[in-house]
Amino acid sequence: MAPELSPLSNDDIYLLTGLAQGDAMVFRLIYQSYERKIYNIAFYYTGSEEDAEDIVQDVFTSLWLRREKIELKGPLENYIARCAKYTAFFYLKMRQKKKDATEQATPPHALDGPEERVRYKDMQAYLHTLLESLSHKTREIFYLSRYNGLSYTEIANRMEISVKTVEYHVSLALRKIASGKF
Repeated sequence: MAPELSPLSNDDIYLLTGLAQGDAMVFRLIYQSYERKIYNIAFYYTGSEEDAEDIVQDVFTSLWLRREKIELKGPLENYIARCAKYTAFFYLKMRQKKKDATEQATPPHALDGPEERVRYKDMQAYLHTLLESLSHKTREIFYLSRYNGLSYTEIANRMEISVKTVEYHVSLALRKIASGKF
């Protein structure tokens, strides 16, 4: 039998209501309350200050973008901690994929058979088409983040834009890729 989740506190109800209504002061309060916790969780899992900072931004960007849809049965703190942990795992997975790709890139001609090569080419073409459907700025920021491995801060400095702008464009690209819609 699964343990029962504790009901939402009055503070959590206030924060979630304000967040859903787009109250910037409530969002700032949530940020100030949980930023350090997210950073610590992210750093614990990734061992990287830079990744931890990026994860903090990713978690809060996601929280803001999904603010109207969040329905919790337990404490907000637990939800945010889970988001931080899962985002850190995603970063570790991406880091491993980059490492694997650089150590042992598999060119299409090395795939086992003609079906695998066709599927690989189809997948590459589909992903290319999806990425090409993004605006130039969103595509460039996404490539710098996910393919070149630059942090949000590095991208912001390179492109002379704010970190928030970088967060917005990466989030936009990820949503479009996840939806699979052009």
